Amino acid sequence: MQYANGPSPMTRVKICGITTAKDAVLAASAGADAVGLNFVAGPRKITPDVAADIVAALPPFCAPVALVNVETNPLGDALWNAIAQLRIRTIQLYGDEQDQAVLPLIREGFAPLLVHRIIPDAFPADLEARINRLDPAPPLGVVVDTHDPVQLGGTGQTFDWKILDKARIDAIAPNPPRLIVAGGLNPTNVAEAVRIAKPWAVDVSSGVEESPGRKSPELMSTFVRAAKIPTTST
Repeated sequence: MQYANGPSPMTRVKICGITTAKDAVLAASAGADAVGLNFVAGPRKITPDVAADIVAALPPFCAPVALVNVETNPLGDALWNAIAQLRIRTIQLYGDEQDQAVLPLIREGFAPLLVHRIIPDAFPADLEARINRLDPAPPLGVVVDTHDPVQLGGTGQTFDWKILDKARIDAIAPNPPRLIVAGGLNPTNVAEAVRIAKPWAVDVSSGVEESPGRKSPELMSTFVRAAKIPTTST
């Protein structure tokens, strides 16, 4: 499978932290390409039973993505069995052991996404080192998020998108990762993020909510329209 950069007509959108089947349908109707199901922590965390209702409600071509902490949910436990039964293929990984989980997940038939929290002084050398350690089986993509010493994700804070300069990312060998930009995105800033970073996809949660875990149909639609502008990135 090829993970390197290539032409793409527009940026993909994942709306994360979906907690109800109704919000999943509204996200898909707004034009989301994927929805994130949080099995990690916080007010958006759901159970496998709720996830089953959400997956059943999704229309074709809107994919579910499971957010999993691989340290607290090792392969083989009840959560992983539920994810497999729901035929969720794409797994967004959290925890200090996410790199070690990539190859076992690929062998199990999953498509893993790493989460990489941006530390400006270390980037992109730190990401390159991670990708090279995983060769010859890199992850499907890398979610780049704002670094926080406490929170694993969902900080609601942006980082400097200029750090994702295409030349720097393309220099990551042997295959530059497909980048998914997260962290503090909302309908008013996502177009600028896409213009500057030219990511393969963007990821939003709190930026399209009425309250934690409850999405706004209007904000989701506005976000998707702003994000899906033509780009020459992956």
